[in-house]
Amino acid sequence: MHSDRKMARRNIRFGRLAVAALTAVSAMGSLAPFALATRLPADLKTQIGTHMPAVKLFRLDGSLQTGAGELYLPLMPPAGFQPVKGQEVLAALPASGKPDLIVFGNGWSFLRVTQQGPHRSLKLPDGVSEKLKKHILTSKFPSDLLVPDGFVLPLSLKSIRSDVAVNIIDDVSILKQAKEADFVPDASGAGVVIATSPSCGKLALIDDKSFKKIDEIATEGTPCGITYFGGIVYVADQTKHRILQFDPTKRVFLGQIDLPTKCAPKGVAALKQSKLLYVSESATNQIAVLELPSGKVLLRMKVPAGPGRLAVTPSGSHLLVLNATAGVLTLVNTATQRMVAAIPIGSAPGFMTISKDSQLAFVASKGANTVAVVDLNKKAVVHKFPTGTSPTGVALNNDETKLFVANAKENTIWVLDLKTKEKVEEIKLPLDLDFPGEITLMPDGEHLLVSSEATDTVGILNTSTLKFETQPIIGFTSDEIKWFPIASTKASR
Repeated sequence: MHSDRKMARRNIRFGRLAVAALTAVSAMGSLAPFALATRLPADLKTQIGTHMPAVKLFRLDGSLQTGAGELYLPLMPPAGFQPVKGQEVLAALPASGKPDLIVFGNGWSFLRVTQQGPHRSLKLPDGVSEKLKKHILTSKFPSDLLVPDGFVLPLSLKSIRSDVAVNIIDDVSILKQAKEADFVPDASGAGVVIATSPSCGKLALIDDKSFKKIDEIATEGTPCGITYFGGIVYVADQTKHRILQFDPTKRVFLGQIDLPTKCAPKGVAALKQSKLLYVSESATNQIAVLELPSGKVLLRMKVPAGPGRLAVTPSGSHLLVLNATAGVLTLVNTATQRMVAAIPIGSAPGFMTISKDSQLAFVASKGANTVAVVDLNKKAVVHKFPTGTSPTGVALNNDETKLFVANAKENTIWVLDLKTKEKVEEIKLPLDLDFPGEITLMPDGEHLLVSSEATDTVGILNTSTLKFETQPIIGFTSDEIKWFPIASTKASR
């Protein structure tokens, strides 16, 4: 009896080892039993050699690889398909040159893997007939397909997945991400000014030369912070708990990134160096870190109460967070994604700007009637400028010798000399421009954009003459206002 139990334990151990071995072999795509099902028929290999001479390698999972390294993924014919006698190839698109799709007479198909933005993926080429499309959509990947690195399958081709573990992404997102990767700014430096209106849920688009309103876009939400990456404007929608993706060249929404319900995203900032998007989730006191362009949430970090507007230093080393409720400026190290300081600023800090050398931040405290100068290396306030009542937007001039400060309740813009630390000018806003919010310097350095939280106009201030040149009517109040580049005519086709 003892020997029987010993033999049984030995058999169990042997069985476990056998299962583990088979699992390992299967994972390597080697000679596991199911792999034999995807061996290509000998006559098909001959036909591939004739009609696809660039193919140099037949992989174990049925995929084809050309001498240049291009990959074609196989699709097994639908159940019940009857081979077409006397016809080796049913379709090849395009008809000449390198095919993107080829369908053989025995029903086997091969689709070429292409780079679409950050992903490798498949798409049906132009000119696919409905009959051929139906054939493709009822075909299946071999169950032991070795999925290429960075590969996603568009939602429109989901039916071919079979039981292969592959990520599915909607077609609009693939197209959008491909556009991001191919974005080329206009050589002339052309762009567009965009103002957000949380009160009416719209974006105003303003021509950056004539400063006339050229369009308005409804978001059906509450647009707040806006930022830019790779040809896309990212808009925080506070009440719909999402980030909208807007193409400023074509003036259309490309998609959205959904966030947790009731997180109330308010501010956004892009770190171009690491392709990250930071989002302040004001209701949960967290900063979400998203991967771009996929929109995948990588992590969330807790910060002091009331996170709102965000900014990344020009060097990319730090993310700055204004915490209105806590009255602090939070610094986050972008290399480690950890909070490194919470600097007391004053009551209700709302707007900020950063010097080009990433050494200083200027933060307006609406409740304290001051602008704090923060040394980002020392992580401390080194000076406080007294301001008018309820300071909001702040902006540096081009040579960073002067600081513009908007005073909301006084309807003024002060000009502060950073060397003497004195106010040198006080500019009254025009009668049809009240309660200034964000102020932003245009790339030309000659114009300052001024949003209005109380009127349906925005202001354009000439920084040389210190006179308002025009007040474009946009039809609703505004919060943030920024300039963004647009794609060249060639790139946007």
